[in-house]
Amino acid sequence: MSSSIYAQSLDDVGKIVIGVDVPETSSTETKELKEYIVNKISHWVAQAGYSAKGFSSFSISPNIIIDSEDVAEGGMKNVYVIKGSLFLSVLQNDGDVVFSSISLPFRDSSTKKITAIKNGIGKLQYKKMIPLLDEAKERILKYYESQKANIFAQADFMAKQKDYDGAIAYIMSIPSSLTNIYQEALTKADSYLEKKNKAYNDSVFVVANSYLAQHDARAALDVLTEYKDMQNGQDQTYKQILSKAEALVTAEELAAARERRRQYLDEKERQYHQWEVEEKERNHRMSMDNQHMAYRRAALASNERTEARKIAAGERLASQVISANERISHHRIYAIKSVASEYYKNNQTRTLIVKHQY
Repeated sequence: MSSSIYAQSLDDVGKIVIGVDVPETSSTETKELKEYIVNKISHWVAQAGYSAKGFSSFSISPNIIIDSEDVAEGGMKNVYVIKGSLFLSVLQNDGDVVFSSISLPFRDSSTKKITAIKNGIGKLQYKKMIPLLDEAKERILKYYESQKANIFAQADFMAKQKDYDGAIAYIMSIPSSLTNIYQEALTKADSYLEKKNKAYNDSVFVVANSYLAQHDARAALDVLTEYKDMQNGQDQTYKQILSKAEALVTAEELAAARERRRQYLDEKERQYHQWEVEEKERNHRMSMDNQHMAYRRAALASNERTEARKIAAGERLASQVISANERISHHRIYAIKSVASEYYKNNQTRTLIVKHQY
């Protein structure tokens, strides 16, 4: 699987990721309007509840096809009347397998040909994209189900190489809508996070002890400020080194060190609570949006019983996701998503190649 990585927020982690790729074989008009088209499609993808950023095996490939071009006299300047279509395909990157496709016709006019095309595409509405993304979603979820073993194996390999951040980011590319697999991914990611924190704390101990050996207890306390609380025996080591350092500083330096530790922990807690509030608001908005969308589709569906079953299944799925997430504390989920998000941001130009067996 060839996976491009782009900057991603915590809100994007766990979403289906569909990137946007304009290939070299695209039409001249497509290449000329590349930035505009990528931004518009990325907005549509986000509006549908997906993400256009992060690890992805899938991308939307756009191509502008001009059907007719008429030039009419318009006073000082000629007016271009353009009819065409924006052709969109959701592709699997490593095999160019088309998961879904759609053609969106447009028509507009302007004194410049490219402006007429841009204006026409600008008037295309998001609702026209829904069939494309709905069809792609079903196949993408089946793809992740079929590739579960490979994704877990690759994440384990990265973790064995001590690339814990990469392992977390990679395994968290599994969509949260695959409730059971996503829960397994969270549990795996949690184990990687534990190893990452242990390795980090080990380095903190080495540096702190080095400062103590140099009789610089104040520097040792500064290093110990960012120790990550653990439940695997490291807390005892931390307390021992901390006690040594505290015994070698003045009362003022000790008070200052404890204040720095308090501020560090308070800031971490503040960041978590801010995310928790935003997460609840996002989940509420998503739930309301999903309900409204489901009911709108139900009203248009010819078979309302079938659609009603889909709505009920969606509600059960949402309940299962909530139940699954409760198995790991929200603090840990926040930490896991933070690592994944930060990894994407710091590896924007990196491409990960994973060979899957079919």
